[in-house]
Amino acid sequence: MEPIRMLLIGCGMMGARHLRGLAELERTIPGSVALAGVCDMREESAAKVAAEAEELFGARPAVFTDVGKAVAELPDLQAADVVTDPRSHDNLVVGLVQAGVDVICEKPLATTVARALRMVEAAERTGRILAVAENNKRDPMNRLGRACLDAGLIGRPNFVLQLGINPGGRIVATAWRHRLAMGGVLLDVAIHLGYILEYLVGPIDTVSARAQLVLGKIAGKEFDGTEVEVEVDSEDAFTAALTFASGAQGHWTSHFASPGETMFKRLVIGSEGTLDSPGDRSGRPVVIRRGGETLSGEDLLPLLPAYQLNDVEARLFGERAAGYSYEGPVTDRKLIAAEMGDLMGAIREGRAPEADGRAGARAVAIIYAMLESSLAGGAVRLEDVLSGAVHAYQDRVEAARTT
Repeated sequence: MEPIRMLLIGCGMMGARHLRGLAELERTIPGSVALAGVCDMREESAAKVAAEAEELFGARPAVFTDVGKAVAELPDLQAADVVTDPRSHDNLVVGLVQAGVDVICEKPLATTVARALRMVEAAERTGRILAVAENNKRDPMNRLGRACLDAGLIGRPNFVLQLGINPGGRIVATAWRHRLAMGGVLLDVAIHLGYILEYLVGPIDTVSARAQLVLGKIAGKEFDGTEVEVEVDSEDAFTAALTFASGAQGHWTSHFASPGETMFKRLVIGSEGTLDSPGDRSGRPVVIRRGGETLSGEDLLPLLPAYQLNDVEARLFGERAAGYSYEGPVTDRKLIAAEMGDLMGAIREGRAPEADGRAGARAVAIIYAMLESSLAGGAVRLEDVLSGAVHAYQDRVEAARTT
């Protein structure tokens, strides 16, 4: 198997995490990937990641500060991993696919739905692959939860509760996540939950939401320890009533400003029981309750003869994983390795990746449906956000990009 020659674009906190995920994939399935180059406008950041890459891969990738130069000078480049701030995604990805390079791009795919669709359409027009780096969907516990629903263990789902109360008063990894020009913390972090809700319950149809800005200023440390203070100008909490295309209903609250208690709950209620889905990346088991019966973890496997992770994920977590207990950084690099492995398979096999550009654009639309609904003061159809018929909140984001 010839390794896929890849360029890593963006060498900040997430770029370094992607590097470790690529190395995990290469350790697990040798010959998967060759890191040909790294690129960041800050040469010192690119050089730092290149040095770590040399330790992990045994070869130092070329260092660039300009993407165009990297694409022109790297021979036989096949793929690029875009891990820059979301404002730059659409221009970078459009240029890459037009240059004949397949791309995986960090989420959120773009800062607005229109920009995300511009990327999708460019990839489709050029015949290149566009994948989105949604790794929580690949958590084995989410795979197991989906297998339970597919097997009918709780009957037909009719309601889902998604509740996440997160600590406030701290920078969420990087200060830019709290700025409207970047889409805000809800777009950057809560977007994961949109993917998972649709993965488990199916397409969201309508949203009726209220959003608020709780913390107007945050002082703290960035991922690298730098002390920063940021004026927050994007909402950090919302609560929403959902309807799904299947007829199921839902309630979703994401809050990133709690001064005290925090919690996570994802519960799917069906006609014959409930499914308690653990927090993403926790490794805690899925729990099924039916009447007086409770089943979790390994006890579920006899009821799920068809449950089996795909080849890459099975090598990373085990063929029929029912729980895991890795430290956070280990889980992180395994999940990134899983999404990268899917990309490599898509390139080799000429197929679409599991999380493609259309899925990435839809996830952006899910979060903006919450914010558009709050701004409009009424229910919003997801398809109207995807089509561009509803865009007033996103107009604010566009205006913030230029100030």
